Amino acid sequence: MGWWQFRKWLQLVHLWAGLALGIPIVIIGLTGSLIVAQDWYADLSAPSAPARGPVQPITNIVMAAEKIAPTGWPVTVVNMPTHVGMAAAVQLGLPPGRRPRGAQRNLQGLTLYLDPVSLKYLGSQERRRQGPFNQNLRSLHIALMVPQYYGVQIVGFLGIAMVLFGISGLMLWWPRKGQWRSAFTVKRGTRGFRLNRDLHSVTGFWCLLVFLVVCISGVDLAFPVTFQSAVGRVVRLNYTLTSATVDPATAATIVDRNALTPDEATLVAATSVANARVVQVQLPPRPDGVYMVTMVPEIVGDTAPQISTFIGPGPQVLDVVDPRNYSPGKQMLVWLRVLHYGQGLGDIWRALVLLSGLLPLLFGITGFSMWWLKRAKRGTISGAMVPQPAE
Repeated sequence: MGWWQFRKWLQLVHLWAGLALGIPIVIIGLTGSLIVAQDWYADLSAPSAPARGPVQPITNIVMAAEKIAPTGWPVTVVNMPTHVGMAAAVQLGLPPGRRPRGAQRNLQGLTLYLDPVSLKYLGSQERRRQGPFNQNLRSLHIALMVPQYYGVQIVGFLGIAMVLFGISGLMLWWPRKGQWRSAFTVKRGTRGFRLNRDLHSVTGFWCLLVFLVVCISGVDLAFPVTFQSAVGRVVRLNYTLTSATVDPATAATIVDRNALTPDEATLVAATSVANARVVQVQLPPRPDGVYMVTMVPEIVGDTAPQISTFIGPGPQVLDVVDPRNYSPGKQMLVWLRVLHYGQGLGDIWRALVLLSGLLPLLFGITGFSMWWLKRAKRGTISGAMVPQPAE
Protein backbone atom coordinates (compact mmCIF):
# COMPACT_ATOMS: atom_id res chain seq x y z
CA MET A 1 0.00 0.00 0.00
CA GLY A 2 1.45 3.35 -1.05
CA TRP A 3 1.49 6.50 1.07
CA TRP A 4 -1.39 8.23 -0.73
CA GLN A 5 -3.59 5.16 -0.55
CA PHE A 6 -2.79 4.83 3.16
CA ARG A 7 -3.51 8.54 3.59
CA LYS A 8 -6.91 8.09 1.94
CA TRP A 9 -7.88 5.30 4.34
CA LEU A 10 -6.50 7.26 7.30
CA GLN A 11 -8.61 10.23 6.26
CA LEU A 12 -11.74 8.08 6.19
CA VAL A 13 -11.04 6.67 9.67
CA HIS A 14 -10.22 10.16 10.99
CA LEU A 15 -13.48 11.51 9.56
CA TRP A 16 -15.91 8.81 10.67
CA ALA A 17 -14.33 8.35 14.09
CA GLY A 18 -14.59 12.11 14.59
CA LEU A 19 -18.26 12.13 13.57
CA ALA A 20 -19.01 9.18 15.86
CA LEU A 21 -17.11 10.41 18.94
CA GLY A 22 -17.41 14.15 18.44
CA ILE A 23 -20.17 14.96 20.95
CA PRO A 24 -18.66 13.30 24.09
CA ILE A 25 -15.20 14.65 23.21
CA VAL A 26 -16.61 18.17 22.87
CA ILE A 27 -18.32 17.80 26.27
CA ILE A 28 -15.04 16.71 27.90
CA GLY A 29 -13.18 19.64 26.35
CA LEU A 30 -15.73 22.32 27.25
CA THR A 31 -16.15 21.13 30.83
CA GLY A 32 -12.36 21.04 31.26
CA SER A 33 -12.07 24.64 30.05
CA LEU A 34 -14.82 25.73 32.41
CA ILE A 35 -13.11 24.05 35.39
CA VAL A 36 -9.81 25.79 34.59
CA ALA A 37 -11.66 29.10 34.19
CA GLN A 38 -13.38 28.66 37.56
CA ASP A 39 -10.11 27.96 39.37
CA TRP A 40 -8.44 30.89 37.63
CA TYR A 41 -11.29 33.22 38.57
CA ALA A 42 -11.07 32.08 42.20
CA ASP A 43 -7.38 33.03 42.25
CA LEU A 44 -8.00 36.40 40.61
CA SER A 45 -10.95 37.25 42.88
CA ALA A 46 -8.81 37.32 46.03
CA PRO A 47 -8.26 40.89 47.31
CA SER A 48 -4.94 42.58 46.63
CA ALA A 49 -2.61 43.79 49.39
CA PRO A 50 -1.65 47.48 48.94
CA ALA A 51 1.10 47.83 51.57
CA ARG A 52 4.73 47.56 50.50
CA GLY A 53 7.65 46.47 52.63
CA PRO A 54 8.99 43.36 54.35
CA VAL A 55 6.52 40.53 54.88
CA GLN A 56 5.53 39.90 58.48
CA PRO A 57 6.56 36.62 60.17
CA ILE A 58 4.03 33.84 59.86
CA THR A 59 3.47 33.81 63.61
CA ASN A 60 2.35 37.46 63.46
CA ILE A 61 -0.01 36.66 60.58
CA VAL A 62 -1.49 33.78 62.59
CA MET A 63 -1.95 35.99 65.66
CA ALA A 64 -3.63 38.71 63.58
CA ALA A 65 -6.00 36.15 62.07
CA GLU A 66 -6.85 34.72 65.49
CA LYS A 67 -7.93 38.18 66.67
CA ILE A 68 -10.33 38.47 63.73
CA ALA A 69 -11.56 34.86 63.70
CA PRO A 70 -14.89 33.93 65.32
CA THR A 71 -14.54 32.38 68.73
CA GLY A 72 -13.46 28.74 68.58
CA TRP A 73 -12.49 28.73 64.89
CA PRO A 74 -8.86 27.47 64.74
CA VAL A 75 -6.25 28.57 62.21
CA THR A 76 -5.37 25.50 60.14
CA VAL A 77 -3.45 26.68 57.07
CA VAL A 78 -1.52 29.81 56.10
CA ASN A 79 -0.94 30.43 52.39
CA MET A 80 1.89 32.91 51.99
CA PRO A 81 1.98 35.48 49.18
CA THR A 82 4.10 34.50 46.20
CA HIS A 83 4.43 37.97 44.69
CA VAL A 84 4.18 41.62 45.69
CA GLY A 85 0.60 42.80 46.13
CA MET A 86 -0.78 39.36 46.97
CA ALA A 87 -2.66 38.84 50.24
CA ALA A 88 -1.88 36.16 52.79
CA ALA A 89 -4.78 33.66 52.88
CA VAL A 90 -5.41 32.19 56.33
CA GLN A 91 -7.77 29.23 56.49
CA LEU A 92 -9.95 28.70 59.55
CA GLY A 93 -11.49 25.35 60.41
CA LEU A 94 -14.88 24.82 61.98
CA PRO A 95 -15.01 24.80 65.79
CA PRO A 96 -14.01 21.30 66.96
CA GLY A 97 -16.92 19.08 67.92
CA ARG A 98 -19.73 21.45 66.93
CA ARG A 99 -21.18 23.27 63.96
CA PRO A 100 -21.94 27.00 64.33
CA ARG A 101 -25.62 27.83 64.67
CA GLY A 102 -27.18 28.64 61.32
CA ALA A 103 -24.23 27.30 59.31
CA GLN A 104 -25.09 25.34 56.18
CA ARG A 105 -24.10 21.70 55.94
CA ASN A 106 -21.65 22.27 53.10
CA LEU A 107 -19.68 24.91 55.03
CA GLN A 108 -16.11 23.74 55.62
CA GLY A 109 -14.53 26.86 57.08
CA LEU A 110 -13.49 30.43 56.37
CA THR A 111 -10.56 32.02 54.55
CA LEU A 112 -9.33 35.34 55.91
CA TYR A 113 -7.28 37.64 53.68
CA LEU A 114 -4.65 39.76 55.41
CA ASP A 115 -2.12 42.23 54.10
CA PRO A 116 1.17 40.40 54.74
CA VAL A 117 2.97 43.69 55.40
CA SER A 118 0.52 45.76 57.48
CA LEU A 119 -1.59 42.80 58.76
CA LYS A 120 -4.70 44.76 57.76
CA TYR A 121 -7.84 42.68 57.34
CA LEU A 122 -8.84 42.66 53.65
CA GLY A 123 -11.90 40.44 53.63
CA SER A 124 -13.06 36.86 54.03
CA GLN A 125 -14.65 34.07 52.05
CA GLU A 126 -16.55 30.97 53.09
CA ARG A 127 -15.13 27.64 52.03
CA ARG A 128 -17.85 25.23 50.98
CA ARG A 129 -18.09 21.80 49.50
CA GLN A 130 -18.91 21.64 45.82
CA GLY A 131 -22.51 22.45 45.03
CA PRO A 132 -24.68 20.48 42.57
CA PHE A 133 -23.50 22.53 39.57
CA ASN A 134 -19.80 21.99 40.24
CA GLN A 135 -20.33 18.35 41.14
CA ASN A 136 -22.14 17.72 37.86
CA LEU A 137 -19.55 19.75 35.95
CA ARG A 138 -16.68 17.65 37.28
CA SER A 139 -18.66 14.44 36.89
CA LEU A 140 -19.23 15.33 33.23
CA HIS A 141 -15.54 15.99 32.70
CA ILE A 142 -14.22 12.99 34.59
CA ALA A 143 -16.85 10.35 33.81
CA LEU A 144 -19.53 11.86 31.51
CA MET A 145 -21.82 11.34 34.53
CA VAL A 146 -21.70 7.57 33.97
CA PRO A 147 -21.85 5.85 37.40
CA GLN A 148 -19.01 4.06 39.16
CA TYR A 149 -15.70 3.50 37.40
CA TYR A 150 -17.19 2.77 33.98
CA GLY A 151 -17.45 6.48 33.20
CA VAL A 152 -13.80 7.09 34.04
CA GLN A 153 -12.83 4.22 31.73
CA ILE A 154 -14.96 5.63 28.92
CA VAL A 155 -13.32 9.04 29.29
CA GLY A 156 -9.92 7.35 29.40
CA PHE A 157 -10.55 5.58 26.10
CA LEU A 158 -11.82 8.85 24.61
CA GLY A 159 -8.55 10.41 25.76
CA ILE A 160 -6.66 7.73 23.85
CA ALA A 161 -8.87 8.50 20.84
CA MET A 162 -7.99 12.20 21.12
CA VAL A 163 -4.28 11.37 21.17
CA LEU A 164 -4.77 9.30 18.00
CA PHE A 165 -6.77 12.14 16.44
CA GLY A 166 -3.85 14.48 17.10
CA ILE A 167 -1.27 12.11 15.60
CA SER A 168 -3.40 11.21 12.57
CA GLY A 169 -4.26 14.88 12.09
CA LEU A 170 -0.56 15.73 11.91
CA MET A 171 -0.07 13.02 9.29
CA LEU A 172 -3.00 14.32 7.24
CA TRP A 173 -1.76 17.91 7.58
CA TRP A 174 1.73 17.02 6.31
CA PRO A 175 2.04 19.08 3.11
CA ARG A 176 3.21 17.93 -0.25
CA LYS A 177 6.49 19.08 -1.73
CA GLY A 178 6.34 22.77 -2.59
CA GLN A 179 3.28 23.46 -0.34
CA TRP A 180 5.01 24.02 2.98
CA ARG A 181 4.67 27.82 2.92
CA SER A 182 0.87 27.71 2.70
CA ALA A 183 0.49 24.93 5.28
CA PHE A 184 0.98 27.14 8.35
CA THR A 185 -1.63 29.85 7.77
CA VAL A 186 -5.26 30.23 6.74
CA LYS A 187 -5.34 31.67 3.25
CA ARG A 188 -7.02 35.08 3.14
CA GLY A 189 -10.34 35.23 1.34
CA THR A 190 -11.08 31.51 1.43
CA ARG A 191 -14.63 30.33 2.03
CA GLY A 192 -16.63 27.15 2.28
CA PHE A 193 -14.78 23.86 2.25
CA ARG A 194 -11.31 25.42 1.90
CA LEU A 195 -11.85 27.75 4.86
CA ASN A 196 -13.00 24.92 7.11
CA ARG A 197 -10.13 22.70 5.99
CA ASP A 198 -7.55 25.42 6.67
CA LEU A 199 -9.02 26.24 10.10
CA HIS A 200 -9.10 22.54 10.98
CA SER A 201 -5.57 21.68 9.90
CA VAL A 202 -3.70 24.90 10.71
CA THR A 203 -5.21 25.24 14.19
CA GLY A 204 -4.51 21.58 14.84
CA PHE A 205 -0.86 21.99 13.88
CA TRP A 206 -0.18 25.06 16.04
CA CYS A 207 -2.04 23.69 19.07
CA LEU A 208 -0.90 20.08 18.75
CA LEU A 209 1.68 20.11 21.56
CA VAL A 210 -0.67 21.55 24.19
CA PHE A 211 -3.50 19.30 22.97
CA LEU A 212 -1.35 16.16 23.27
CA VAL A 213 -0.02 17.08 26.72
CA VAL A 214 -3.55 17.60 28.06
CA CYS A 215 -4.89 14.41 26.42
CA ILE A 216 -1.98 12.17 27.42
CA SER A 217 -2.09 13.43 31.01
CA GLY A 218 -5.85 12.77 31.01
CA VAL A 219 -5.19 9.16 30.00
CA ASP A 220 -2.75 8.91 32.92
CA LEU A 221 -5.43 10.18 35.31
CA ALA A 222 -7.98 7.69 33.96
CA PHE A 223 -5.65 4.65 33.88
CA PRO A 224 -2.88 5.49 36.38
CA VAL A 225 -1.65 1.93 37.00
CA THR A 226 -1.70 0.84 33.34
CA PHE A 227 -0.24 4.11 32.08
CA GLN A 228 2.59 4.22 34.58
CA SER A 229 3.35 0.53 34.01
CA ALA A 230 3.66 1.24 30.28
CA VAL A 231 5.92 4.22 30.88
CA GLY A 232 7.99 2.15 33.30
CA ARG A 233 8.83 -0.28 30.51
CA VAL A 234 10.58 2.55 28.68
CA VAL A 235 12.10 4.68 31.46
CA ARG A 236 12.96 4.02 35.08
CA LEU A 237 10.28 4.96 37.60
CA ASN A 238 11.15 5.27 41.25
CA TYR A 239 10.74 7.76 44.03
CA THR A 240 11.84 7.84 47.62
CA LEU A 241 11.32 10.01 50.64
CA THR A 242 14.28 12.33 51.05
CA SER A 243 16.04 12.50 54.37
CA ALA A 244 17.21 15.87 55.64
CA THR A 245 19.21 16.94 58.65
CA VAL A 246 18.58 20.10 60.63
CA ASP A 247 21.39 22.62 60.80
CA PRO A 248 22.68 22.75 64.42
CA ALA A 249 22.69 26.56 64.31
CA THR A 250 19.02 26.53 63.32
CA ALA A 251 18.14 24.00 66.01
CA ALA A 252 19.84 26.22 68.60
CA THR A 253 17.41 29.07 67.85
CA ILE A 254 14.34 27.00 68.87
CA VAL A 255 12.93 28.38 72.12
CA ASP A 256 10.69 25.45 73.12
CA ARG A 257 11.82 22.20 71.57
CA ASN A 258 8.47 20.58 72.42
CA ALA A 259 6.28 23.23 70.77
CA LEU A 260 7.50 24.88 67.57
CA THR A 261 6.05 28.17 66.40
CA PRO A 262 5.02 28.47 62.71
CA ASP A 263 8.12 30.60 62.06
CA GLU A 264 10.41 28.04 63.66
CA ALA A 265 8.88 25.21 61.65
CA THR A 266 9.25 27.26 58.47
CA LEU A 267 12.88 28.06 59.30
CA VAL A 268 13.67 24.38 59.85
CA ALA A 269 12.09 23.51 56.49
CA ALA A 270 13.75 26.35 54.59
CA THR A 271 17.22 25.55 55.90
CA SER A 272 16.84 21.80 55.34
CA VAL A 273 15.63 21.90 51.71
CA ALA A 274 17.88 23.71 49.25
CA ASN A 275 16.72 26.08 46.51
CA ALA A 276 13.07 26.18 47.56
CA ARG A 277 10.73 28.73 49.11
CA VAL A 278 7.74 28.34 51.42
CA VAL A 279 4.24 28.85 50.01
CA GLN A 280 2.06 27.18 52.64
CA VAL A 281 2.19 26.11 56.28
CA GLN A 282 -0.33 23.64 57.70
CA LEU A 283 -0.55 24.00 61.46
CA PRO A 284 -0.95 20.99 63.77
CA PRO A 285 -4.01 20.75 66.03
CA ARG A 286 -1.70 20.82 69.07
CA PRO A 287 1.50 22.82 69.71
CA ASP A 288 3.49 19.59 70.03
CA GLY A 289 2.19 18.25 66.71
CA VAL A 290 3.73 17.99 63.24
CA TYR A 291 3.76 20.88 60.78
CA MET A 292 3.47 20.31 57.03
CA VAL A 293 5.41 23.01 55.22
CA THR A 294 4.82 23.15 51.47
CA MET A 295 7.55 24.60 49.26
CA VAL A 296 8.20 25.09 45.55
CA PRO A 297 11.51 25.19 43.66
CA GLU A 298 12.94 28.66 43.19
CA ILE A 299 13.36 28.42 39.44
CA VAL A 300 9.80 27.45 38.46
CA GLY A 301 6.27 28.69 39.00
CA ASP A 302 4.41 28.81 42.29
CA THR A 303 2.16 25.91 41.29
CA ALA A 304 4.96 23.64 40.10
CA PRO A 305 5.29 20.14 41.60
CA GLN A 306 5.36 20.96 45.27
CA ILE A 307 7.77 19.85 47.97
CA SER A 308 6.20 18.65 51.21
CA THR A 309 8.23 18.74 54.42
CA PHE A 310 7.01 17.36 57.74
CA ILE A 311 8.51 19.16 60.72
CA GLY A 312 8.15 18.36 64.40
CA PRO A 313 7.29 17.83 67.08
CA GLY A 314 10.70 19.32 67.86
CA PRO A 315 13.37 20.75 65.52
CA GLN A 316 13.47 17.65 63.33
CA VAL A 317 12.55 16.81 59.76
CA LEU A 318 10.46 13.65 59.66
CA ASP A 319 10.13 13.34 55.89
CA VAL A 320 10.68 15.36 52.74
CA VAL A 321 8.69 14.55 49.61
CA ASP A 322 10.71 16.29 46.89
CA PRO A 323 9.86 15.48 43.23
CA ARG A 324 13.23 16.88 42.19
CA ASN A 325 14.82 13.72 43.58
CA TYR A 326 12.59 11.35 41.60
CA SER A 327 13.87 9.46 38.60
CA PRO A 328 13.40 11.29 35.24
CA GLY A 329 10.45 9.10 34.32
CA LYS A 330 8.67 9.73 37.60
CA GLN A 331 9.34 13.47 37.32
CA MET A 332 7.73 13.41 33.88
CA LEU A 333 4.60 11.76 35.30
CA VAL A 334 4.38 14.29 38.14
CA TRP A 335 4.72 17.17 35.68
CA LEU A 336 2.08 15.68 33.39
CA ARG A 337 -0.52 15.81 36.15
CA VAL A 338 0.42 19.35 37.15
CA LEU A 339 0.24 20.55 33.55
CA HIS A 340 -3.16 18.88 33.02
CA TYR A 341 -4.70 21.23 35.59
CA GLY A 342 -3.20 24.29 33.89
CA GLN A 343 -0.56 24.74 36.55
CA GLY A 344 3.21 24.76 36.75
CA LEU A 345 4.14 27.23 34.01
CA GLY A 346 2.27 30.40 34.93
CA ASP A 347 -0.74 32.15 33.45
CA ILE A 348 0.32 31.67 29.82
CA TRP A 349 0.19 27.90 30.18
CA ARG A 350 -3.11 28.13 32.08
CA ALA A 351 -4.58 30.16 29.22
CA LEU A 352 -3.32 27.62 26.67
CA VAL A 353 -4.89 24.74 28.60
CA LEU A 354 -8.16 26.66 28.87
CA LEU A 355 -8.16 27.27 25.10
CA SER A 356 -7.23 23.64 24.38
CA GLY A 357 -10.59 22.61 25.81
CA LEU A 358 -12.27 24.60 23.04
CA LEU A 359 -10.34 22.80 20.30
CA PRO A 360 -12.65 19.74 20.09
CA LEU A 361 -15.57 22.10 19.45
CA LEU A 362 -13.66 23.86 16.66
CA PHE A 363 -12.51 20.55 15.16
CA GLY A 364 -16.04 19.18 15.40
CA ILE A 365 -17.63 22.16 13.66
CA THR A 366 -15.05 22.40 10.88
CA GLY A 367 -14.85 18.63 10.40
CA PHE A 368 -18.63 18.27 10.16
CA SER A 369 -18.81 21.27 7.82
CA MET A 370 -16.22 19.75 5.49
CA TRP A 371 -18.11 16.45 5.41
CA TRP A 372 -21.46 18.16 4.83
CA LEU A 373 -20.19 20.51 2.09
CA LYS A 374 -18.46 17.64 0.32
CA ARG A 375 -21.60 15.50 0.57
CA ALA A 376 -23.77 18.33 -0.74
CA LYS A 377 -21.41 18.95 -3.65
CA ARG A 378 -21.38 15.26 -4.53
CA GLY A 379 -25.18 15.24 -4.49
CA THR A 380 -25.31 18.27 -6.78
CA ILE A 381 -22.95 16.66 -9.28
CA SER A 382 -24.93 13.40 -9.23
CA GLY A 383 -28.17 15.29 -9.84
CA ALA A 384 -26.68 17.15 -12.78
CA MET A 385 -25.63 13.86 -14.40
CA VAL A 386 -29.18 12.40 -14.37
CA PRO A 387 -30.49 12.42 -17.98
CA GLN A 388 -33.44 14.76 -18.55
CA PRO A 389 -36.60 13.37 -20.18
CA ALA A 390 -37.08 14.20 -23.85
CA GLU A 391 -39.76 16.74 -24.72
